[in-house]
Amino acid sequence: MEIISPDILEQYMYRRDTLIIDLRSKKEYEKYHVPGAYHIDYEDAPALFSLPKEKTIILYCERGASSLVRARELEKRGYRVKSLAGGVHGWQERKTAR
Repeated sequence: MEIISPDILEQYMYRRDTLIIDLRSKKEYEKYHVPGAYHIDYEDAPALFSLPKEKTIILYCERGASSLVRARELEKRGYRVKSLAGGVHGWQERKTAR
């Protein structure tokens, strides 16, 4: 399991071998999300654990703590998984700094 910075995330966006997953609530996801990200609520563990293992999974949440927990769980189940440092806030801050 790897923690990646928002700058590194850009390298994975829209790749066919990668899924970016937003773990926040559906309402938060609909308000704003990383482009190309899919929504799976943090509480929906069965959906997370049924993701394809041949893909790299990148998780993010609000600030990075919840995605780190789920990333560790997925790693234990054999997934190639990464967690976004700073969550969606880190992504937004990176975009505003440019």
